[in-house]
Amino acid sequence: MTMSDDQKWHWGEGTKYAIEGAKSVLLINGAAAISILTFIGNSKAHQIFLTVSIAIFALGALSSAMIFLSCYLTELEYGNAGLNTGQGRSNNWHKISYWAVGTSVVFFFFGMVTAAVGLWLLP
Repeated sequence: MTMSDDQKWHWGEGTKYAIEGAKSVLLINGAAAISILTFIGNSKAHQIFLTVSIAIFALGALSSAMIFLSCYLTELEYGNAGLNTGQGRSNNWHKISYWAVGTSVVFFFFGMVTAAVGLWLLP
């Protein structure tokens, strides 16, 4: 089964959007951690919640990096399946990619809640 040029174009465009989405999730987690670090550096007192939120954002950034790895392995397995050398693992890597995206977004959400609590409790 071969793909038409139109299908190849849509596949390529979808891949570009996936890459940009992964970059965005990485950016929001990293920027949030940096902003909390900046705030702590300019403040004489801080709550433990702010320190914990930095760790949560760092885990979100790590999950974001895992998006790139799992997406690469997904594409590799899809390519191998096209050559009849894959063992059908592409679907598993595909699910792991979704899991990595969801995990990163959840970490961002919990990091924001934790940071908000820490900021609320500042004297």
